Amino acid sequence: MNKSTEKKINNIIKNFNENQSYKLLRESMEIIGNEERFLILNLLKEKPCLLSDIEQRMNRNQPSISHHIRILEDHGFIHSSKVGKFKEYSISKEKFGELLKVWNQWFNIIRSKKY
Repeated sequence: MNKSTEKKINNIIKNFNENQSYKLLRESMEIIGNEERFLILNLLKEKPCLLSDIEQRMNRNQPSISHHIRILEDHGFIHSSKVGKFKEYSISKEKFGELLKVWNQWFNIIRSKKY
């Protein structure tokens, strides 16, 4: 590989590692790409649900569901609110709006290139 090509590749890698939008995109895909978490998000896109509703609809046990819900909630993909003594979970439209904005920016760069 010649020096010019190597320099271009190093710049691309540096930009990739330092770009916060790319970091958000990479981390988000990793989080929501998990099958269990994706199933939970698909349930919640229909309507908010209690943990017990999610357990029943997914036919999974509570510890497993709670683990994935905690990850989704910690990363802002879902919100919880109290309903009596229970928590109800719902999709975070704000987080998905942010993710969609970053995705569109990234995709528009790809679309604009002539290969």
